[in-house]
Amino acid sequence: MSLTHPWFEPIEDHLYRQRYPQRFDDAQIRDFLAFMTRLVPTLPAPYAWVVDTGGLLRTNRAQRKMLAEYGAATAARDRVDSAGAAIVAPGALARGLVRTAYLVSPPVYPHAIFGDDGAAERWARDQLRSWGVPLG
Repeated sequence: MSLTHPWFEPIEDHLYRQRYPQRFDDAQIRDFLAFMTRLVPTLPAPYAWVVDTGGLLRTNRAQRKMLAEYGAATAARDRVDSAGAAIVAPGALARGLVRTAYLVSPPVYPHAIFGDDGAAERWARDQLRSWGVPLG
C-alpha cells in the first residue's frame, strides 16, 4: 500500500500540504479521499494542514458530497488530533466561497483562510507550536 499521492506533500513531521489540481474527475477525488483515509491514521498527532483549494472551486455536486462524507467520517479523529487547517484561497471570490462553505458545514478543527501559501504555512506552524510541537 503506497502512502504517496500527487495531491499530498509532507512539509515536515506534523505539517502537510494538500494541493487540489485545477481539474479532476469523480474517480480522482474518490482515489484521493481513499488515500487520505489510509494516510491520516499513520500521521503523528497533532497534525496541521496547508490546503490549496484552487481546484475545489469547480467541484460538482457528487464531488462535494464525497468531500462532506469524508469530513464527517474523519471528524472524531480531527477533533482530537488536528491542530488546524490553513486554507489557501487566492482571490476574493475564492475566499468568499470557502467562507460560505464553512458557514454551512463548519470544520471541527481550527482553521483560517489565506490568500497565499506563505501566510497559510506560517499560521499552520504557529498552530502546531501552540500544541507544543517543535518544528525545524
